[in-house]
Formats: sequence, structure tokens, C-alpha cells
Amino acid sequence: MNKVLNYLIGGLLLAAMASQSTIAAPSDQAAHTEEGTQHADEKQHPEEEHAEEDHAEDEGEHGEEAGHEDHREEEEEPELTLSADLLRGFGGEIATAEAGVIRQQVSLPGEVKLNEEAVAHITPRFSAKIVEVRAKTGDKVKVGDVLAVAESSETLSRFQLKSLIDGVVIKRHVTLGEHLAPDDTAFVVADLSTLWVDIALYPKQVPLVKPGQPVRITTSHGPAPVETNLGYVAPLVDEATRTGLARVFLANTQNHWKPGMFIEGQITLGEFPAAVAVPKTAVIDVEDQPTIFVQHDGSWEPRPVTLGRGDSNSVEILTGLDAGERYVAKGGFVLKAQLQKSEFESGHNH
Repeated sequence: MNKVLNYLIGGLLLAAMASQSTIAAPSDQAAHTEEGTQHADEKQHPEEEHAEEDHAEDEGEHGEEAGHEDHREEEEEPELTLSADLLRGFGGEIATAEAGVIRQQVSLPGEVKLNEEAVAHITPRFSAKIVEVRAKTGDKVKVGDVLAVAESSETLSRFQLKSLIDGVVIKRHVTLGEHLAPDDTAFVVADLSTLWVDIALYPKQVPLVKPGQPVRITTSHGPAPVETNLGYVAPLVDEATRTGLARVFLANTQNHWKPGMFIEGQITLGEFPAAVAVPKTAVIDVEDQPTIFVQHDGSWEPRPVTLGRGDSNSVEILTGLDAGERYVAKGGFVLKAQLQKSEFESGHNH
């Protein structure tokens, strides 16, 4: 009986212990869960703090950028206030934009030559001996002036060799006592008051060049340039050189031009009207853009322009400059230097 009671009491004790173990386990698990939650919260809070710090930094950077942008907006373009008188002192020129004409031109080589229609060759009428020489090379003569006296080889009678035109003796082929045949030239007299200027035309220019077109004759040394017109264009091309010929009849009353001079002939092939045309000296390169300094509110504004046709002196302005505006026609490099200095000082201060 006692054994039975002992077994019953032992079984009850074991059951009670098992029940306590079952109840304690969830408590422990809950405790572990709470600890894990606390650890998770602790891990989560630093991330939130970092996020807040990053957000604050972004706001700071954006604030700085906004500040820089505001500062840049507050910066003004440097004003170029160089006075007109001072600009002229540097050799500058100021002009008012207006309409003009752009000329399509071509420059070609040429040479000053004798006007062959104003040259006289003085020859004896028959075989003779020169017994007197009265003229020498370079002498100015008139029609009828005696250049030499000759004696006929057949009759021994004397006759005179006279100038046929007014001009200059450019060649003398006789000496005292020399015998001449009827076809021998004793003197050459030329009227140098008019000369020819022959200009060579390359094949591509031949169909474009016409009589009457304006031409400017210049030489690297000697007389001042001459503005005139083409007087003649040869109908044929030279077989040896394959070049054409344009000719100018050049007035030379002051004897400034000499036969044999090399020249450059600038022929105007066509003319085109332009709403605004300026001298090429007005266009200055600023930051790789064609620019003209235009007067605006008491200062000079560097204004980019769009260029059209151009010739040796002028260029057409398509955009950037309107007729009636004042601009620097020459000497813009002075304002460009001032502009670069202002930009450098502005950048250096920042």
C-alpha cells in the first residue's frame, strides 16, 4: 500500500514539474523576443540617424548651390566704358551702321605695256648713211622734229628723219656714219600719256570678265592705286599659256606709270546690296565668335554677329547689328583687352 502511495505521489510531482516547465518556456521565449526587439530597435535607430544626417548634408549642399547660383545671378557683366575720345586716341574709329554694297571681286596679275597704237617707228625712205644725229633716247619730241639727217647712197642728196608723233624717244638704233636700209628702224617714238595694262585671265575667269567692269590697278611700289574700267577683253585664249586677256587703257599724263611694271588688277565681277555692311576691321574674334562692339546705355557691348558675303574691304552683317546703331569700326582690340582684363579680375576675386 505504501508503495502504491509513493508511486502516486511521485507521478503527481513529475506532472507538476512538467507543467511548470511548459509554462516557463513561453516566458523565456517572450523575454528573448523582447530582447531581440530591443536589439533591432537599437540597430534601426543608427540608420535613421544616418539618414537624417545625410538629409541635413543634402540640404546644406543644396543651400550652398542655391547660394552660389544667387551669387552668380547677382554678378553683372563688366561694363566697357572707354570714352569715344580715348578710343580714337588709340587709333579707333566709331561709325553708324548702314546699308552698303558687297562686291564680288577677283585679283589677277598683270603688266603695264606700251600703247602699241601710239608708237611710231622712224625709218629712211631709201638706203642712206647717217650724217647727223640730233635726238637721243629719252628726249621728248613733237611731230615734225628732226631726229637725224641722212645722205642717200644713190644720189648723195640729204634728207631728214622726222618724228611722226608727239612723244618720247624710247629707242635709237643709229650712230653717226651708219648705213641704213629702207626697212631699218632708226628711232622708236612712243606717246606715254596713255598705256596698256594687260591682265591675265585664268580659264575659270574668262567667261566672267566683261568689258566695262570696274577694276582697281595697284602695284607694290610706285604710283597710287587707280580706279578705272576694263576697256577690252580678248575673244580668244592664248594657245601657249591657255590664258585670256583683259586690257585697261591707263591714263598716264603725269608719267607715274612705266612700261614693264608688274601690277595686280582687282576686277569687280558683281555687286550685291547689304542691309548692313561694316568694314572688316570692325569684326573682332571674342571666344571664337565674330563680335562687334556696339554702343549701348553709355558703354560698349560685345555683341556676337552673323556674317554674310564679304569682299576685300567690307562684310555683310546678317544678325547682331541693326542699321542706325553706333559701333566700333576700327580699334576694337582695345575694348577686347579691357573685357579680358575685367573677366580675369572678376574670376580672380572669386
